[in-house]
Order: sequence, then C-alpha cells, then structure tokens
Amino acid sequence: MKKSIIITAILSLHLVVACGSKSVTQPVQLPMQSSADSMSYVMGMNIARNLQGIDSMLNIDMVAEGMRDAYKGKARFNDEEARMAFLKYMNYDNYERIKAFENEYLAEIRRGDRKFVATNSGLTYKVVELGDLKRAVRNNRDTMLVRYRLLDMAGEVVDTTYLRGDTLRIAAGDVPKGLLEATKLIGRGGHIEAWLPSKLGFGADGCDSLGIKPNTILYYELWLVDVEKR
Repeated sequence: MKKSIIITAILSLHLVVACGSKSVTQPVQLPMQSSADSMSYVMGMNIARNLQGIDSMLNIDMVAEGMRDAYKGKARFNDEEARMAFLKYMNYDNYERIKAFENEYLAEIRRGDRKFVATNSGLTYKVVELGDLKRAVRNNRDTMLVRYRLLDMAGEVVDTTYLRGDTLRIAAGDVPKGLLEATKLIGRGGHIEAWLPSKLGFGADGCDSLGIKPNTILYYELWLVDVEKR
C-alpha cells in the first residue's frame, strides 16, 4: 500500500464522494492489512494525542492535508513561509484568542461578585482585609512571610501553605508578577483574593514543578503575615 494511502487512513476524518451534482461525506475506516498498517495507525494516534496536547484548536483536516502534500513533495509553503505562518499563529493569533477568553472569564468573575475589581494590568482582586499599609511591600527586595492557597480554574488546589498551617518566607521579586501586584495592595496582616491572567502568572511557559499548564488563569488567596523591608 502506498504511503499516501496509509496517511489518508490515519488522519482523514471524512471522504468526499461525488454523487451526481452533490458531495456526500462518509466516514473512512480502511482495513488494516499488514503490521505496517497497524504501526501507521498507532503513529497517527500518537500524533493526534500530541497535537491535542499542544493546541486543541488545530484543524485536523488541514494537518492531514499538510502531511499528504509533504509526502508528495508538493507542500504549499516553503520553509520560510511555514516559519512565518507558525510565528503569526503562536505570537499573535493564538495570543489574541487566549486574551479574549481570559478577559471574558475574569469579567464574569467581577459580574458575579461586585467586590472584585480589575487593575490596568488585568489583575482581578478583592481585598478581604486591609493590613497595615505602612508595612506594605514596596520593592522586589522586600521579603514576605505569607500563607496562601493556589487554585486552578476548576477549583482544584495546586499549591498551598494554608491547609498545612505553614508559612513561607520569600523575596517579593520571586513570586509571579500578578501576585506581587496583589501583595502591594495590602499591608502586613492583610488578606486578598486575586485572579491572575496567564500573562501575570506563569505565562506561556507554565510551571512544570506545580503542574501548571501554559496560558493558565490562576486564583490566589493570600494572607500577608509579615513584611521585612530591604
């Protein structure tokens, strides 16, 4: 069986069949006639799962088209055009979709609880208890003694000191940008709830050690126990 036929069997979702003047879509399920076919199918499964992990917005039909054209040596893009298309999607198109989703999500948080407000940076927060503003965090060299809970959008605890009854001393400059902005709004003894858009959290890199995926909105509930000025 030719390679182009195998790739079609792996990735194509539908086959357009001419029927008079109309086109009818029918599902394709070709038989596996050899161990090479089975291996090819397994490769397709792995490719699909990897792509889903990268970006669920990808068009599987265009993925299949790109693979077929590449196998035939008739790709629509040369290497430079492909690079530019990739960079446009990753650096602009994808970012704009993420930003629009996050803006709407955080706006819904504020509509649901009018005590939440937004800063110019996009931080959405609610001061539960205002502390001593004379002992507030002022610069990145200050150290903070904090208790906190970090949750994801599903409400699952990602990290916490609060449930363990612990505190953490950390330099202000070592926390995510949005959390630093939040701590500056309360003084020693203060308590704040803050939603961080991904750009103010761990961004497009995520955080492997905490299991935070790229472009993830985060929720912090933080108690500022003490501030040591530097």
